[in-house]
Amino acid sequence: MFAFSSAFCRLAAVAGLLAAGPAAAQVKVKTKVKHSVSAAAAPAAASAAGGSLRYTLAMPAPQTHYFEVRIDLQGFGQEYTDLKMPVWAPGSYLVREFERHVERLKAQAAGGQALRVEKLDKNTWRVHHPGQATFRVDYGVYAYEISVRTSYIDADHGFALGSSIFMYPAAAKNMASQVTVQPAAGWATVSTALRPASGMQKFVYQSANYDELADSPIEIGNQRVLNFTTNNTPHQMAMYGPFTLPDEPRFLADMKKITEEAQRVVGQNPLDHYLFIVHHLEAGGGGLEHLYSTTLGARPGTYSNETAYKNFLRLVAHEYFHLWNVKRIRPIALGPFDYDKENYTHMLWVSEGQTEYMANQIAQRAGFYTAQQYFDQLAAVLGGVENQPGNKLQPAAMSSFDAWIRGYRPDENSKNSEISYYDKGEMIGMVLDLMIVQATNGQKHIDDVFRLLYDKYYKGLKRGFTDQEYQDAVAEVAGRRFDDFFQNYVYDTRTLDYATALGYVGLTLNSAPASPNGSLGATLTNRNGHYLVTYVKRDGTAWNGGLNANDEIMQLNGGAPTDESVKQALFATAPGTVVKMQVKHNAYTHDLSLTLQPDPDRSYQIQPVASPTPDQQRLLAKWLGK
Repeated sequence: MFAFSSAFCRLAAVAGLLAAGPAAAQVKVKTKVKHSVSAAAAPAAASAAGGSLRYTLAMPAPQTHYFEVRIDLQGFGQEYTDLKMPVWAPGSYLVREFERHVERLKAQAAGGQALRVEKLDKNTWRVHHPGQATFRVDYGVYAYEISVRTSYIDADHGFALGSSIFMYPAAAKNMASQVTVQPAAGWATVSTALRPASGMQKFVYQSANYDELADSPIEIGNQRVLNFTTNNTPHQMAMYGPFTLPDEPRFLADMKKITEEAQRVVGQNPLDHYLFIVHHLEAGGGGLEHLYSTTLGARPGTYSNETAYKNFLRLVAHEYFHLWNVKRIRPIALGPFDYDKENYTHMLWVSEGQTEYMANQIAQRAGFYTAQQYFDQLAAVLGGVENQPGNKLQPAAMSSFDAWIRGYRPDENSKNSEISYYDKGEMIGMVLDLMIVQATNGQKHIDDVFRLLYDKYYKGLKRGFTDQEYQDAVAEVAGRRFDDFFQNYVYDTRTLDYATALGYVGLTLNSAPASPNGSLGATLTNRNGHYLVTYVKRDGTAWNGGLNANDEIMQLNGGAPTDESVKQALFATAPGTVVKMQVKHNAYTHDLSLTLQPDPDRSYQIQPVASPTPDQQRLLAKWLGK
């Protein structure tokens, strides 16, 4: 998953899903995985083994925002079958309660007689069908939340994210299935990474198991489809919404550059096809990875603005590199998936943070940024991490673990108490990479860690890695252990030794006060003429002086606040100046006198030393992937 944050910043492939993958374009991988089934569920799984599971996805009235789902089950000889709807989407670490959008569920036997349905818990429906091995279930799903991690349908298009649309038989999650898509009237195109079912009519697809179905979103409508090839692998781009593409050949060539560079990192291509689904919306931004596809958000004018265009390419690099890091190279906690509850891991700083680190490396290696532009990007992320108070309180490992309760639910105090596992993970990845380059005298870098993990755990052991096994892999590549590094900087909040690590490759880290002026330590926003406090920084002037988030500024230095007076108070007033405010806090009014402290934030620059040694130049080239 990728989301935009203050710095330019979503799950692992389950073992069963790995078995569903095609022969790789460059390396053939065949995987067989055993799945444990509870004793109570075993009879259902056994009876379903010789049966069939067929889904139909219809949308007869898209303007009402409903998908209509039918499941035809055959060979289920037990007295009842439990159907489940996931409560979350892999790659997006929040329980979203998809089952709340299910309605009108009913079941009937092959002869048409109604079957009794009993709801057992929030996301489990029990269908009683004694003596009826073949039966049908129908239900509707309301889908009107537009994002890469939720389903959506309106009069213009439909986007079906499997985990929020399709139920699965609880005791037969590993059963192969078939999906027939019935587009709304006037819609002619279906885009999905699911493979067409052999010998079937148009828009019929197959999946090896539920995990593959859940991990293969479906775009339905009249989207424009573009094509390019990377290393003999066909890639498609399903482009929904209004957008302007000034130079289509350049765009496809740039997409090819990014995907080629990403494939070079691990050096093995696990694909025989790939799909980008791109939603062009005014909100724009974000992405979610899948086993053979990704969904991206972009603004309509993205391709006409050079900065926005390169940011989009970095987003592409991030989600595409998830093909390896997360979908195949994964923490052991993230698969096989438990769709009923949170799947906890301390390793999102690797799964997401290091994916973002590699995305920016890939964009730089592909030639979209100069070395100095890349250094500037790193410095910006570094500053965002070090200037955030939560960085001193929450370790990267705990930021990962608490993603389920905090990461997707920011509030006015989040910056004071949390740190992003994307941004902090990127900085840990940078320093770790530099340490590996130095320890191996330029023979290895972080790419080699990904290669080892891919070969040993994905291909060899066919499972994820533990926290300790990740540290062991780094040690194997580097030829030395970094246990103290992990303890101090990943599981604790000690400040990374950026300067030493950058010095290995002939770079210096310089910092200076972000501003010579005083700092109120608060953010004010003009909302329809009302000046509201939206953030108060821990231990700053406002924090210590009693200003609160959500306070309204009624008077500022004796007058009604204006954009200019607020700007003066926030950005152009000397340290030691007293700022007088009258604020409304809930139903009360308070008079405050706040003495501005020096700005505690610092700005950072990463630059080459004047005269790097030959060894520093050699190590720098290795680090930059040259």
